[in-house]
Amino acid sequence: MTDVLIDLYHELELSEEVQTVMQEIEASLKAIAVKPTDLQWRILANHVNEMVNRSKEGLTIPEVDAQLFSEISQTSLQLAEKIVERIGHLSPDEKYLLSIHFESAKEN
Repeated sequence: MTDVLIDLYHELELSEEVQTVMQEIEASLKAIAVKPTDLQWRILANHVNEMVNRSKEGLTIPEVDAQLFSEISQTSLQLAEKIVERIGHLSPDEKYLLSIHFESAKEN
């Protein structure tokens, strides 16, 4: 686990569930040699925290047009889908928004 993530966990007071999801994301990104910047980790942690909150509260995001995400790689989409399923009780469209984080980190 990176020092950046440890600091974020404390600073943002992230729940154990969010921390566990972030650790899974970190391992998955490391396996494909993707290294988010500190800012990208911060934004991703906030997004995952909001996803976990939506899951617990039974809230959903508005439907998105999948065509807008046609240039996102299958790797990023598959990782995002895995995380959405892991959290559970989320709209399948969450994967599109989450995949943007992974795709942008690939550009580093």
